[in-house]
Amino acid sequence: GSRDYTSYVQAAVSKYSNIVFPGFPILVNDSGINIGSNKTITFQDGSEIRLKGTSNEGYNILNISGVSNVTLYNPVIIGDRETHIGTSGEHGMGIGIRGSSDISIYNAKITNCWGDGIYIGQSNRTVNCKNILLKDTYLRKNRRDGLTIIAVDGLLVDNIYAGYSDGTKPWSGINFEPNNTECELKNIRINNPRTENNGSRGIQLTLRNMIGTSNKTVDITIVNHIDIGSPQNAFKIACSPTDEITGKMYGKIDLVNPTWIKSSTRDIPMDVSSNQSNFKFNIFSPEVTVISGKVLSYSDTYDLLMKQASRISLMVTNILPDLVEVISPSEESSGTTDESSAQPIFAVNAGGSSFTASNGITYSSDKNFNAGSVYQTSSSISNTSDDLLFQSERFGDFSYNVPVSDGTYEITFRFAEIYHQVSGKRRFDVKAEGQTVIENLDVYDVTGATFKAYTVVKTVSVTDGTLNLNFWTDIDNAKLSALHIIKK
Repeated sequence: GSRDYTSYVQAAVSKYSNIVFPGFPILVNDSGINIGSNKTITFQDGSEIRLKGTSNEGYNILNISGVSNVTLYNPVIIGDRETHIGTSGEHGMGIGIRGSSDISIYNAKITNCWGDGIYIGQSNRTVNCKNILLKDTYLRKNRRDGLTIIAVDGLLVDNIYAGYSDGTKPWSGINFEPNNTECELKNIRINNPRTENNGSRGIQLTLRNMIGTSNKTVDITIVNHIDIGSPQNAFKIACSPTDEITGKMYGKIDLVNPTWIKSSTRDIPMDVSSNQSNFKFNIFSPEVTVISGKVLSYSDTYDLLMKQASRISLMVTNILPDLVEVISPSEESSGTTDESSAQPIFAVNAGGSSFTASNGITYSSDKNFNAGSVYQTSSSISNTSDDLLFQSERFGDFSYNVPVSDGTYEITFRFAEIYHQVSGKRRFDVKAEGQTVIENLDVYDVTGATFKAYTVVKTVSVTDGTLNLNFWTDIDNAKLSALHIIKK
């Protein structure tokens, strides 16, 4: 990690379609590495790209521009925030994706960039990105934003941490920031984002620049957003073009099951401003913890958030929509977003009896398990209309082994803490095919309540004819309420 290998790395990436990085750090300069079409790049354990300190105000350590069909596995990128020469500028990106399509990035870890961890935008100010997947992404201590989204049609972000962004505004975990009227923000889904202690906001959307003489439609769904400690707000929307702008904004933003913990020094966790009457903002089952540490009741949360209703077409409800399943960007753009389009090959109500849920899936009585014990409660479960699915559990150290054909599978895990009444009493891991897909989960700590439903969706590949799921205890007992499996 002390010698500049940019030219050698670039030569290899340009020449070959399947590239594996060695298991040690490599130093590159601010030219970055340009990645062409039809590339698969894998980072082994110990692989790491470090940026040599530069005075350049803008760079892309990995540059994906105007290309298609690129897959990155396990990239680890460290920017030059600590070694940067000078104090100005804000456009030093860990991964820059511009005007590209069919890009998949798995398990990226990007820290200390001069600008954003990941940037999704345009090439030539006109070509938007299409069909982008970010899976299990970790973005920390980047100077501007963790993730910036400028223009994309078809984006799935599944499990992302974006924390401690500070240094130059807007200081957000996730920032939607279209630059011009050619930008589109469509078919976007973000599952399980966690934003933490960013300099300003957890997630923000500033949409005014999209609107010109033509109408625009936005389609964004964000599920299970957790924000902790953002000093301004957990969530911001701004869409107020000036009077001379003739175009209108249509569409909606659905915010499902957000949990905002001490997300505003003023106890105003959300800031919305819009003069667009056809633009809708829906919030389902929110939970707010104020600075004092008090968890607001739903009625108090409703009153607090509805104070913003005069500034946007806002609906706040405690009823969750059927938005559990994760749909790939290509499926979303084709319109097949209902659960009936992908029926489970396996579904069980752990520790319980057969049950048909509101999503139409029939969960069988418990089967295909090894070890573990069973516990049940009759208490009602919040955050779901399918109480019975969460009133039983298998707990301990146990496994499920499901015969399947080889391929890629999506696993929906359902949990509720039905025993402990404080955090720190239970913590556990879940492995799928030997890989840890859920780590250090404390269900009470995530939901902030006993008897509250929580859902996690993960994707795994199977090559040996059996999907193996292992539940391991860290503190007290691992547990599961239910699960179902869909072949992708």
